[in-house]
Amino acid sequence: MPIFLNSFSDTQVVILVLAAITFLSSLYFHIKGKEILSVVFLILTALLVFSFAALLDPFLNLWDERFHALVGKNLMKHPLMPTLYDDPVVNMAYDRWDRYHIWIHKQPLFLWQIALSFKLFGISEFSLRIPDIILGTVLVFAGYRSGRLLVNTRVGYLTGILILSTSYFVELAAGRQELDHNDFSFLVYISLSLWSWIEYQQTKKRYWVFFIGAFSGFAILCKWIVGLLVYLGWCIMNLQHKKFKPAQYVDLLIALFITLLIALPWQILTFVWYPAEAIQAYRFNVLHFNTPLDGHVGTFWYHFEKFSFIYGTLASFIIIPSFYVLYKNCKNKKLVVALLIMIAAVYLFFSFAATRMPSFTTVVSMIILIAFAALFNYLVEFINQFIKWSWLRNIIFAGLVVLIVIIRFDMESLREKHTMANSGNSYTRDLIHNKEVFKSLNLPGNAVLFNVKGRFYIEAMFYTGLPAYNFIPTIEQYHDIQSKGRCIAIIKTSNPSLPVYLASDPTVIIINKEIAGDD
Repeated sequence: MPIFLNSFSDTQVVILVLAAITFLSSLYFHIKGKEILSVVFLILTALLVFSFAALLDPFLNLWDERFHALVGKNLMKHPLMPTLYDDPVVNMAYDRWDRYHIWIHKQPLFLWQIALSFKLFGISEFSLRIPDIILGTVLVFAGYRSGRLLVNTRVGYLTGILILSTSYFVELAAGRQELDHNDFSFLVYISLSLWSWIEYQQTKKRYWVFFIGAFSGFAILCKWIVGLLVYLGWCIMNLQHKKFKPAQYVDLLIALFITLLIALPWQILTFVWYPAEAIQAYRFNVLHFNTPLDGHVGTFWYHFEKFSFIYGTLASFIIIPSFYVLYKNCKNKKLVVALLIMIAAVYLFFSFAATRMPSFTTVVSMIILIAFAALFNYLVEFINQFIKWSWLRNIIFAGLVVLIVIIRFDMESLREKHTMANSGNSYTRDLIHNKEVFKSLNLPGNAVLFNVKGRFYIEAMFYTGLPAYNFIPTIEQYHDIQSKGRCIAIIKTSNPSLPVYLASDPTVIIINKEIAGDD
């Protein structure tokens, strides 16, 4: 067994071994021309890879998985009322996204997915990530179909391979990359809307119009207006036709109507039920464009600089040749032109926005990976011109695919980042410790927890089910809590020391346990 596997759990190792078996089986069937079997095993591989990702961290990650987990858990009780502080017992201002009572800081679909997963499979870090396992697997199939329709079967197959071996996607599904399940659901639903549109353009089957509209609506319900991206490409496609085709515009309007039918009710509901919170949330969203929020700064070239971080070391050097090869070899050049303009539009839009985060541009990742797959396929065909033995061609192709997967799916990096093999991995050590502390607290059901370090009050609420705060209550808050029949529990620290009204009260529960790390 490779040494890097020693740091993973037995379950993780079994999943990795099974993933290797299904991947090699898929590759074998692809080489043999058995397309259905190759795709079936490719999908099984994706299911296993994303399951492995979901098991990487046995705790809630900081930015922003812990918030999403808590809101998802609270949604189990009231699906149309997203709350962060579900029991805002302390009289204070719940006026920031990290301490709201009503939490409509994000659109709700991905949170509903989490709540449903908790309901079906129980509350755990793994069940929190089950929706990403399913969505990641679907994304691999969508990439396969899109690449196949645009170029050929091999490009589709290679696209699926590139998707499941992209470490950045693994990290999103694991909850480690910002903004974890929110961004992953968003990029998948936008990718599904693009896949549906490619199916519609290439097969001319009008029922795909419904799927375009539905997936675009789902995307909006994950992360708002960029979910309409498919309609930009559709308009560009229509403008390339020399003759006016009413059917194309009618179908576009039908799809758009379906999108609005799915996405608008929640927007209306929030303004009716939670008007103050809704106005604040929309103002905050607008600020992303002209204000670098929460320290997410960078130059105009930020997203171009992050390109290799997301797609691999060589990605920045081969992207232009990849686009050229995709255009040259595609079956529908007008469609590819529209797709490439969509990529440019996304990168320009987010480059002008003041708030910058790596995942913003991943909404066009499926198109980019199809382009890489087209270049790979072109290089394989070029090599094959000089090799007359089919068996040698197959060996070279299989060897290249395996090598690319090994390089892209960097197991050593995952081991260093997600296990205790690296003694300097204080992040993992601290969050495991904190989870154990919170789960060990045996507090009465009417308790309110105070003086939780930083923003770890979010994990405290998730694991204990009790309201938690990161400050020592004032004497006014102390009396208010008592008048409500609630019990005060407080984590003791040497600095600051507890005030007399708390230290002298025998009903106050003093917790002598340390919360580790920075929030």
